[in-house]
Amino acid sequence: MKRTFVFLYLMAAGFAVAQDTATADLEERRQSVVTLKQHLAMREERLAEVAAEIRQRGEATDKKIGRIVDMLTSLKDSQSSKRRVADVKGEAIAGLKRMLDVYKRERNAIVQKIRSDNSAPAEALMKDMEAIDKLSEKRVGQIVDLVKSMPGGEDISKYERDGSYEYNGVAYENSRISEEWRQNRRDKVETEKQRNEAQEALKKAIDDLERRQATLKSQLADGKLNETEKELYEQELGHVSSLVDVRKSQLLAVAAPSAAGTNAASKGEADDLTQLFQDARKDIAEDFAKTVRLYHSAAAEREKIHEVKENLAAREKWLQENDPEAKKKEKSE
Repeated sequence: MKRTFVFLYLMAAGFAVAQDTATADLEERRQSVVTLKQHLAMREERLAEVAAEIRQRGEATDKKIGRIVDMLTSLKDSQSSKRRVADVKGEAIAGLKRMLDVYKRERNAIVQKIRSDNSAPAEALMKDMEAIDKLSEKRVGQIVDLVKSMPGGEDISKYERDGSYEYNGVAYENSRISEEWRQNRRDKVETEKQRNEAQEALKKAIDDLERRQATLKSQLADGKLNETEKELYEQELGHVSSLVDVRKSQLLAVAAPSAAGTNAASKGEADDLTQLFQDARKDIAEDFAKTVRLYHSAAAEREKIHEVKENLAAREKWLQENDPEAKKKEKSE
């Protein structure tokens, strides 16, 4: 009899411990949801801070670039500045091309992320692509404006009169190569160089876009894409198709007669412009690099938030299915 009593006591104690353990585990799971929600709020706050800084830096950089481009497109070289203004325009074009290379690299990384990682926040990444596309188009437009602002050649007499004399009753004239002709030749050579490079780049871009357009149409027609890929490819097709028309229009604009700046800079003004541009280029490069780093930070933060949300949803689902309090609340609602 005594043994039976001890056995029943141990069974009851074990049951109580199991109940206590289950209750403790349930409380721990409830608390984990509270903690995850706090964690999520902190990460979202951090993401908002980084996004605000990206917008602020991006807008400031965009304004700086716009001011520089507007200034350069209004200027041209004079006989005293020779080709200083043209050189600065060439450097500005090269800088914008480097920015386009960064945009292309970041965009390709986003596309690869969407295609290879099913857990990636595709909607947010597609919005990133749209933002990059807008910036890219703005930079291409600024390159076209700079190329168009470079003066073309004019019909100018190569020689000009440089005095006269008389010998044995015959009048002679001295002539020399005019400085105006020399400047016109400098302008023509630099303008043709930049125009040819721009035209070749635009023609290549059109060829690449048309091939990409055909590939996207074929892939969409196959019907083998998942929903995320289909949405991505449809967006890409629309973007590529519009770009083909834009690039063809820009090619015509670059080939048209130049709309050279109206203000001829003196040597001193051109030297000041060169120094101004060098300082501005350094500032813009630093700001742009910081913005790219901030974007990487924001993208990483967004992935953390995505993971926390999925974890939180899974824990809330478990509680909904297993927590008596949650079931009572659900029934009362």
